[in-house]
Amino acid sequence: MSGRARGGPPQGRGRGTGSDSSRSDPARGGFQGGGRGGDRGGPRGGRGAPRGGPRGGGRGGGGGNLPRYQDQYELEVDPNNGIFTPQNEPLQAPDPKVEERENALIRPGEEISLSGLSLDDYTLPARPSYGTQGRPIVLRTNYFNMLTKPGAQIFRYQIQVSPKILTKTSKDENPKSNRRKTRRLIQLVIQNTPPLQGPGIATDFQMLLFSAKQLSLENGSRTLQQRYYEPEEEGPGPRSTNHQVKITEDGSISVQQLVDYLSSPPGVTSPNFDKGGALQALNIIMTRTANNDPTVYGGGASNKFYRLPEGGPGFDLGNGLVALKGFYTSVRTSTLRILVNINVANGAFYPAMNLLGLMRLHTPNSANDQMSGLEGFISRLRVSHSYIQGKKKIKTVQGFAHPSLKLKQDFPPFGTAHTIKFECAELQATGKISVFQYFKRKWNIELKKPDDPCVNLGNKEHPVFVPPELLEIEPGQQYNKKLDGSQTSRMLQFAVRKPAENARRIIDQGARMMGLSMTNPNLLEFGVKVAPSMLTVRARILPPVPIQYKSGRNPKTFTTSNGSWNMAGGTSFSDGRYLRNWTVVKFARNDIGRPDIAKFREYARNCGVGSDEPAHPDGILVELQTGKFNQDADDKAIETILQTAAEKGMKVLLVFLPSVDAFIYSRVKFWAEVKFGIQTICSAERKIRVKPSPDNNFRPPPGAVSPDYCANIAHKFNLKLGGLNQTLPSEKLGILRDGKTMLVGMDVTHPSPGSLEKSPSIAGVVASIDGQYGQWPASMQAQEGRVEMIQALEEMFGERLDLWQKTNKGAFPERVIVYRDGVSEGQYRTLLVDELPKIREACKKRYPGGKTPKISVIVCGKRHHTRFYPTNAQNIDRSTNSKNGTVVDRGVTMEKGWDFFLQAHTALKGTAKPTHYVVILDENGMNADGLEALTHNLCYLFGRATKAVSLCPPAYYADLLCERGRAYLYKEFNARDNATATTEQTFDWDRAPWLKGVHASLKDTMFYI
Repeated sequence: MSGRARGGPPQGRGRGTGSDSSRSDPARGGFQGGGRGGDRGGPRGGRGAPRGGPRGGGRGGGGGNLPRYQDQYELEVDPNNGIFTPQNEPLQAPDPKVEERENALIRPGEEISLSGLSLDDYTLPARPSYGTQGRPIVLRTNYFNMLTKPGAQIFRYQIQVSPKILTKTSKDENPKSNRRKTRRLIQLVIQNTPPLQGPGIATDFQMLLFSAKQLSLENGSRTLQQRYYEPEEEGPGPRSTNHQVKITEDGSISVQQLVDYLSSPPGVTSPNFDKGGALQALNIIMTRTANNDPTVYGGGASNKFYRLPEGGPGFDLGNGLVALKGFYTSVRTSTLRILVNINVANGAFYPAMNLLGLMRLHTPNSANDQMSGLEGFISRLRVSHSYIQGKKKIKTVQGFAHPSLKLKQDFPPFGTAHTIKFECAELQATGKISVFQYFKRKWNIELKKPDDPCVNLGNKEHPVFVPPELLEIEPGQQYNKKLDGSQTSRMLQFAVRKPAENARRIIDQGARMMGLSMTNPNLLEFGVKVAPSMLTVRARILPPVPIQYKSGRNPKTFTTSNGSWNMAGGTSFSDGRYLRNWTVVKFARNDIGRPDIAKFREYARNCGVGSDEPAHPDGILVELQTGKFNQDADDKAIETILQTAAEKGMKVLLVFLPSVDAFIYSRVKFWAEVKFGIQTICSAERKIRVKPSPDNNFRPPPGAVSPDYCANIAHKFNLKLGGLNQTLPSEKLGILRDGKTMLVGMDVTHPSPGSLEKSPSIAGVVASIDGQYGQWPASMQAQEGRVEMIQALEEMFGERLDLWQKTNKGAFPERVIVYRDGVSEGQYRTLLVDELPKIREACKKRYPGGKTPKISVIVCGKRHHTRFYPTNAQNIDRSTNSKNGTVVDRGVTMEKGWDFFLQAHTALKGTAKPTHYVVILDENGMNADGLEALTHNLCYLFGRATKAVSLCPPAYYADLLCERGRAYLYKEFNARDNATATTEQTFDWDRAPWLKGVHASLKDTMFYI
């Protein structure tokens, strides 16, 4: 029986890739619901008079169907059985000069001194060796070689805009720069200043400009005057703001210095060399081609670029969003060379369509209780109309039409063209007229959908109300909030593509979009060019890892295949626990009854988890109303049943949810684990049944209780009860073999879009308790939002040491190996300066005689864009990825430091993403083979699965722990799905429902699994 590799809460955590949103000046030409009268298009009216001139242009309808998306790559037949083989391009061996230099740079046994460590003088530990274990192979990778011209100089300039263009959100105490408008202003400056035109100029359109030649600036700077206007306007109007754009010299960058640095030994640096500044310049230069292409969207800080597909708006994600494919690009460095990394990106966008059509796609039922969510969805959308003199006008949606007491408006909320009425002196109307009447008389427009809410294209002080059927959504607008569960599933369906398909897309489209060419003038002017062929790297496939369970009283070793194994008959967990004081709760009426629960007990017993009869053999039924508008009532029902269970002495609950519902799941976990001290496992009812499939002969048949799924639940129960599922043979434990090493996982997760203002981040620390490495109790706390370093680490790490001591007869570990998740490259040094002293202090306070453990710290990274593509059919798995156990520590790894990429898992589908491991401290004297094998072997010890996982379990468990903290604060982290109704709400630390830990009865358990 097999357990699934991942589980946990049902989530809608997918995100759009994000874009800069802006609020425009109040619209002209629509209906203004208060404030000043007419504008340039007509005579001044009284209070509430509309503005504009004669009608021009047509308008879209209210339809809401998206055309079917088709991708040419899905229709292609792969002639190479899943192997990416570029046309007319034989497989090239990795560059021998690079390998020779890599070998010359290793420093076996070299340690760094951490005394007086500062951010300025710290360097990463030198690589002690390259790995040799495993079967050698060659892979392609999504990196391209950047070639540089000797002596090339890049001149850097600072850009200052005065007055700054700021966002217009009333809640911002310190308004941010309006990136879209600043970008437009700098585009205008460039197009009106001949010395700034041509291929030898690149800019981020915000603060920096780079030139291949030194600009002629008097006294090192020049101030240019530029009046702002939008692309659809013919030129600046009389009220356009005049900006001063100052360009100031800021030194030069020698590309040759960067090349020299990449071949120098570890620890050797030039005092005047700024690697970060050189990479920043090359990244901005590299994106010049895409940034200057009017058909490409995105760019900016994200380095992701998208182009609308031909023949349709994109892949339908549901509820009014579409997905587009694009490309991410980044200039990076490795030994002896500068590299360009390009990867496929997937983003959520608003479709370019009629606004009313979009509203109906998102919220088919326009009842007022659903309109707040819709308002948040369309707020800040840029839309256009053309009914004023036939000229296109682009404005920003601020929300729906709401009455203002200040402006003496008395129409109902979510006002429509019929319900919004005003006095209109401009049309010499007697009494008040409606928006519907206004558009009929003023523009000869008979609205087709007058009962839908109007939108505000102005602001609170000067609203401009326009019927949505007259507005078209501008293309290329990214959705930067959280996707719901259904959209996340659809996004995964869209994003998951086989390796060869993604590689072809990068070569065919990505390289062209980014201008990868040996003849691109945008690059040649700066003395660089990029070879359009993917690099090859040497890799190794580490051997399969055997796993141990128990057969009778003796250990039984299993051989694994493709990173997976099955628990055969007669095999049980290494240390199975017994289930007492438990029952079943059903939060929806379903057909799960006594026979099904008996079957679960049977299958769990086969795994080694025995159990008493549940307190309620048929389960307890608690019917919930479900849905976002019934959450308060459902929350109270969940609290009541869990409180009753606790009062009845229940310690464990098997909970069946009505569906994959993140709210219900989160509230069950909060009440059970924080308030009442009950272990719970949640499942959707449909998952416990065997599913029909034409590919399998079922024993048992479809519809029966699934033994595999029951085994999955048994894995979790056993861990929560303190048991031990699988173990590694001692010879596979390496440095851990003597049982005197504590493994630690640490992570921090941050509030997502839609959270209350100033919401906290969640920090988590897990640690092993003995030499079996099967139990990982944890500590977690909320901390200041968006702070990556763990603020209470001394306390949390101390709790882990105390439990180790309690479990190991008073002894403390001699070694500590930390797998730290979620730290970016720029924070490696900060981690050692901030977090390492807290770890040392926790040890110092506990260890007798001043003897403290030797510490190693390895950062685990999943948020990277490195991918590898097999070159030989003998080395692929069923999903055509490289086989699990693939490790790469050459070719695209760090030029100074110790890192490696490891794909320990077998991806079920799509392109496998390896984990990037970076050693930032090693006091335990490990070598490359030892650390790579240890990390790979540990991936087979993830306790709730019968397969190797992609992330080393200490870090994986820490990630799950932080997600559990997010569940405890579900309401706070999901409070702003209705963006306009809660913009003033702020996280209240004094009244927060949870900030730290769990119920005392669960604190030393794996409650989070």
